[in-house]
Amino acid sequence: MNRRINIGLVIDDIDNYFTNQAAIGAEQAAKVLDANLFIFPGHYVGKTDSRYADKKFEYQYNTIFDLPTERNVDIIYILQGMICSRADTETQTNFLKKMPNVPVVCLFSDFEGYPSVTFNNSSGLTELLKHLIEKHDAREIGFVSGPVTNPDARERLNIYRDVIKEYDIAFDAHKVVYGDFSTNCEAEVEELLKYNEHLDAIVFANDSMAAGGYDALRKKGLVPGKDILIGGFDDDAFAISLEPPLTTVEASSASLAYKAVLNAKHYLEGTALDDMTVDTHLVQRSSCGCDEFDISAICRRLKLDNVLEDSDAFFNGLEEYLFSDFVDNEPISKCLRKLVDAYVEFLKAEDKMAKIPAMNDCFYDLLRTDLFLLSSREKCFNSVQAMQSKALDLFNNDHDRVIVNDVFSKYFRRMTFSSTLPADVARRRNERMQGVINRQVGEVFLIENEREIPYEQLLGSLKGIGFKKSLLYLFQGNIKNYGTADWMPPASILLKAVLDDEGLRALPEAKQLLRMESIFQNEFIKGDGRRTMIVAPLFVGADIYGLLVNELDMTCSYSVSSAAFQLSVTLRSLFMIEEQNKVKQSLQMSLERFIRDNTKLEEIAQKDELTGLYNRRGFITNAERELEEPSNQGKVAIICYADMDNLKTINDKYGHDDGDFALKTIAHVLQESFRDMDIIGRIGGDEFISLAVTGSDCDVDSMKERIEKVTKRHNQIAGKPYPIEMSTGIYKFKIAGKVDIYDAMNNADRLLYDEKIRKKKGRQFNQ
Repeated sequence: MNRRINIGLVIDDIDNYFTNQAAIGAEQAAKVLDANLFIFPGHYVGKTDSRYADKKFEYQYNTIFDLPTERNVDIIYILQGMICSRADTETQTNFLKKMPNVPVVCLFSDFEGYPSVTFNNSSGLTELLKHLIEKHDAREIGFVSGPVTNPDARERLNIYRDVIKEYDIAFDAHKVVYGDFSTNCEAEVEELLKYNEHLDAIVFANDSMAAGGYDALRKKGLVPGKDILIGGFDDDAFAISLEPPLTTVEASSASLAYKAVLNAKHYLEGTALDDMTVDTHLVQRSSCGCDEFDISAICRRLKLDNVLEDSDAFFNGLEEYLFSDFVDNEPISKCLRKLVDAYVEFLKAEDKMAKIPAMNDCFYDLLRTDLFLLSSREKCFNSVQAMQSKALDLFNNDHDRVIVNDVFSKYFRRMTFSSTLPADVARRRNERMQGVINRQVGEVFLIENEREIPYEQLLGSLKGIGFKKSLLYLFQGNIKNYGTADWMPPASILLKAVLDDEGLRALPEAKQLLRMESIFQNEFIKGDGRRTMIVAPLFVGADIYGLLVNELDMTCSYSVSSAAFQLSVTLRSLFMIEEQNKVKQSLQMSLERFIRDNTKLEEIAQKDELTGLYNRRGFITNAERELEEPSNQGKVAIICYADMDNLKTINDKYGHDDGDFALKTIAHVLQESFRDMDIIGRIGGDEFISLAVTGSDCDVDSMKERIEKVTKRHNQIAGKPYPIEMSTGIYKFKIAGKVDIYDAMNNADRLLYDEKIRKKKGRQFNQ
């Protein structure tokens, strides 16, 4: 083929770690082939995953499975073992028959009639079972299988039977129960324990069931790793975080997808093997009863035994262990090669200290690559510990051993610090996503009185979360999907807006209509390079609005679902407003009158009826607006909190009319003491507050003197038999960034309280 291959990858939930890693592996292979990768993430076919059992409209995600066609993909890889893990054979067959007439390859599941790439379940699971039997003398071993309809589950159960037979352990059907590959397996584990009170170990056919098994065991008072040994399968992301960390079997979905996609041309030409397998490996942790991982086994796997004679073997073993043979990342490979060479020179050198700076530089350069995005932190720690162990074995004198321990302790320390990076990345991604949400919600209100929806503005913030290109497609009319089997997507779709290197743009109506199969490749998707693109459905409830298509690196893919969800909610609001705007056109005069009346009501609602000043709501609203004004940044402002000193006495002795007169006098004093542009309010019975943005500086004492002088004059004019006085607290601050008006008010209130205490002490002294 002369043109670039278009590879389709049909997957389940993109936010699933195992699936996400498979997509990363597929992308790495697509880069090697210079092929486009188009990703179709639905959810599950057949019995739903327990995570989605209570979500009524999850079926909308599976509309994505109808999008691949002969016109947009040349070959399709399907994560059959994930999508159909709980489906019967007939359901799986019907699902595959819906795929277009192009080569179809099944991943993680061997399905008759289709080429497949699967895990060699035997290699890792056999190693796990033999480890339990040989090292821990386990003879009574229970097994929690997956569904009987699942080929992987059946194969893993058969491996269990074969291994125990090899050790002359009789198979007992009561030692096997069947879960559904989810954490909801407590009942099955309880049943297993009921009929087998003296089990030495339990092996679970996947890690999710092992996690559920932990809960069931603890309810029985059994501690995993001590009272009973536990093993899992998959090495899912959470396995190491269980307590104790789960001994499991590493099944690298990234490696499997990488090797499968790398053979795309052979599948297209009909020269590929019908089936391929990828080895699995034991990952030893604490749940099997081991205190530490087997460092000698890691050294053997890394080919460290002959590192001085064959550094190439060590480099290849290290790269295969860290990346499961799927990474084609030149920067990482170069850094890793340099580190291996520097390490070997360090081992061979007479003067060890002289070689440390070079090795340090190589190690720190490696940490600055995408190492932790493409490999697990645990594998990196294991590799460094194995390198340290090998160095200690080679050095006989205490001086050199101290050097080794010092060097590698710094490496462990640096890796520990770098472990905060994924958390920082996640935090920043969430902050950016929150920004997207705020922007989109804001657009809803900004366009409230517009006649047309500015669709391009909805894509404006997506580039900030790693999306290289984004395309907003909408269906024509009001499309609904009630989850029936006969639902099909429309044949055409409208491309409303595009975000790319040229910026944001909405398409003119005459150019929006496109055939559905062109969502990944059309005249509006510019650039000649290969691309990875992922599509997500836009829906709320039964209403399905269209599709969001993004070009991105798979390391950013965790943002896709969140972005699509929020965009869907925003679209729903926009469509509701658009419908309302149609009504507005016929009622414009009435609405304008309503707006005028509402403005007057808003003004009234913000005023204090007695004094004409702002009330609390009016003061807060206007003060916040003043503090947020960009031109006021860097200026000095004051908050003056004022409290009338003797209102209760006046009310009690002279009546409430005089009390009202005194309050209005206080209002006049403050209005005269401050400028017309300043904000003054009565926020309680006898409490007043003012905000003034004064420019470069303000003398608080002079301000107090001015208020006292004006107060004195008003008392002389009033000629009342009682003084009208107030206590004040003036808080001065500089406007920098976002100012919390409530904090400023509280600071002024504290200063007011201090003044009232001083006045009270002064009166007591004078008496």
